Amino acid sequence: MISFPKNQYYGLLSGRFEPQAQSNKVPDYAYSPLNQSGELYRPVIDQSWVQDHAKPVWPDGKPFAVCLTHDVDAVSEINPAQNFRSILHQLSTFRERSLSESIKWIIIHKLRLLKGLVSKENSFCSFEEWMAMEEKHGARSTFFFAPQTVDRKHGSDCQYHYDQTIPFEGSRITVAELMTKLDAGGWEVGLHPSWHAHADVDEMRAQKIQVESCLNHEIQSVRQHFLKYDPLKTASVQAAAGFKYDSTLGFNDNIGFRRGTSYPYQLTAGDGLTALPLMEIPLTLQDGALLLGDKGLRLDVDTALEYIKRMIASVKEVGGVLNLSWHPHTRTYPGFWDLYSRTLALLAAENPYFGTIAEIGSYWQAHANIDLLNYTKTLQK
Repeated sequence: MISFPKNQYYGLLSGRFEPQAQSNKVPDYAYSPLNQSGELYRPVIDQSWVQDHAKPVWPDGKPFAVCLTHDVDAVSEINPAQNFRSILHQLSTFRERSLSESIKWIIIHKLRLLKGLVSKENSFCSFEEWMAMEEKHGARSTFFFAPQTVDRKHGSDCQYHYDQTIPFEGSRITVAELMTKLDAGGWEVGLHPSWHAHADVDEMRAQKIQVESCLNHEIQSVRQHFLKYDPLKTASVQAAAGFKYDSTLGFNDNIGFRRGTSYPYQLTAGDGLTALPLMEIPLTLQDGALLLGDKGLRLDVDTALEYIKRMIASVKEVGGVLNLSWHPHTRTYPGFWDLYSRTLALLAAENPYFGTIAEIGSYWQAHANIDLLNYTKTLQK
């Protein structure tokens, strides 16, 4: 295969080769020129940078950085009220999906509703267990919470409410209280916007305010739900809403380096030229792309761990950032918790710098002195 040319790295980094958002689909890795050149698992821009310059320097001489993240699509898999809302929501938005897909999701939520009505346990997310696992290794993560109110609805919208109660450390607390506990403990809380917010500044800003009202302070980080992203619009929408850091640019059905880098970098407006006051902390891999049985790579746990080892080696080689996403509602999915536990143990042995999205972004801006936009511009000549 022919390597992706260096004189096109700027176009890769600024999203020039990515398709515009489609109304009801999220284009995934197959479109990527790095997939076509066989380099999807290589941070080619970072490798070029290291050839020409020095590796980034992380706190205490750590060899690379790790960012642990969670997209909170649900706070309970079997909460009756939540699943009843989900059924009504699917019925009200069925025109946005195929009939077969709408029926599938209605059946899924009906089964969860029935399970919730007969179950003594009301939540499988067990947020305290995720926190304890990370604290064991000296890490804190970023939890992206969905809004509870959405003006322009879509079938994929999350259906939990901030006053909904969940089990936590032997008692029951609201989702809003969970956010404040995470925030007070050093975990970061960010926004996981609704499907249509990716191109709507007013919607994005209103949803950001919803999370901030629970915390009583501004939030800095965002990741789009389902990684719904328009290269011509989304970054400008996020910046206008007041975000400093995005972490959307990865894949749903594969792993790797979507724009050829593991380094944080400044995003551009739709023209691909105008730099925005918004930094991307690129997503390297997520749980579903590895382990789900009906999409993605469809791996077993041992094979998935080998893929993760490859990503660790690629990021460590260039002193970059490994950004992982695990969904809390997968706590009881076969293999998901086991893989997360083994991955954190593997990472801890590599002695990385663990940081939240905002911590990684802030440190990079203050200390890295690496401007990938300008660097890749020089390679165009």
